[in-house]
Amino acid sequence: MTIINKVRETIRANGLIEEGDTIIVGASGGPDSQFLIYALMELRKEMDFTIILAHLNHLHRKEANFDESLVEETAEKFALSFRKKAASMDAYAKKYGISSEDAGRRLRYEFFREIQKEYPKSKIAIAHNLDDQAETVLMRIIRGTGVEGLRAMDYRNGDIIRPILDIKKAMILDYLNSEQIPYAIDKTNFTTDYTRNKLRLDIIPKIEKINPNFKESLVKLSEIATDEISISDSYIKNIYEDIIIQRKIDFVSFDKEAFESQDKAIQSRLIRCAIGEIKKEIRDISKENIDNFLSLVDLANGKSIIKDDLVFLKSYKFYKMSLRKEDSQKKTGELTINIGEELSFGGKRIKISSVSDFQKKHGKNIEYFDMDKLTFPLSVRFRKNGDKFKPIGLGHRKKIKDFFIDMKVDKEKREKIPLILSENDIIWVTSFRSSEDYKLDPSTKNIIKIEVYDED
Repeated sequence: MTIINKVRETIRANGLIEEGDTIIVGASGGPDSQFLIYALMELRKEMDFTIILAHLNHLHRKEANFDESLVEETAEKFALSFRKKAASMDAYAKKYGISSEDAGRRLRYEFFREIQKEYPKSKIAIAHNLDDQAETVLMRIIRGTGVEGLRAMDYRNGDIIRPILDIKKAMILDYLNSEQIPYAIDKTNFTTDYTRNKLRLDIIPKIEKINPNFKESLVKLSEIATDEISISDSYIKNIYEDIIIQRKIDFVSFDKEAFESQDKAIQSRLIRCAIGEIKKEIRDISKENIDNFLSLVDLANGKSIIKDDLVFLKSYKFYKMSLRKEDSQKKTGELTINIGEELSFGGKRIKISSVSDFQKKHGKNIEYFDMDKLTFPLSVRFRKNGDKFKPIGLGHRKKIKDFFIDMKVDKEKREKIPLILSENDIIWVTSFRSSEDYKLDPSTKNIIKIEVYDED
């Protein structure tokens, strides 16, 4: 089978390209992307699709301008649309505190996405080859990946396609050289400063002395893992959906009892599912990370485990995996409000009005007070250390912290519950309990109503 036929077979077997598609090729000028362009041009003789070459100049190497010129010349040779952009990967890496490799990848995909917005039926073609796949699997093994990490790269991931993932690097170079197709050489690929380069240039060649087919073995391992995962995924998915009690774009909550009833191995998979749902990827999550999250089961309610931007929380009734966000609530400060006014505070709308008589309350968002016992304006803030109040019906003062514990209020929610105060005295822990000292009694003449609602 010729190398072009092998690419054709991969594309057809995995449904990577359809009639009428626009294929945005990540064109670096290197041998892999040059081969991908020429292979796609051969296949375009049989199918109707459009090719756009997209080149991002990382401003990282002296040869960068040559690489750009080579891609532009290739575009001109085949009369293809050519799009280019310059952005410093080193500056981006410094700004966001990430590696240069990661910065380059993010910048490339941002660029490809910008182009993609112009074409409704478009896909991004990336020139990853079999060697790249093998290196990815090995890197993940070294970092302690779970089974999911062994899947490495897919032929298709949404709108991203990898048509030459079955082709070895040596075959690509042989083809380019025999056809006298020009390509650029990235000299940084021959240094061991980067992890992937060290694997490619040092570690893998040594292992290949023991097993010449080591790369193919790694890819086979990835394929086996993919098959095994597809079998178990449907089973885990059913459990996952059954125990979820709430989900939003940045968090997933499990029923506490249902989660704890599962075998530890299944709990691990459920955590991975939750991370995948809210982060859209789990490639940097190791078994050690998952085991660390699972240690939360043995901790007290209200405790949490944090890893980078992920927070796994244990509540009285649920476990919650969420993306970590800066707590803007604590920056809200303290506001004042008078009778007849309405304000926004901590995601709530708070309104005070004078009423002629007491009406039956519906829900916990309305409370009535004896106006003559209060000093206006009232204050609205979140709790502070040492806060106390006298819950109605109790007869003595109690720490807000102890009140929340008794009421089994989750630790993360305690900081987001507005308190209403008269001077420095808490008259209402909103949606929970008002103070004994400000309740209506037979001598009450003037009544105020306070309403607290979620903002739309």
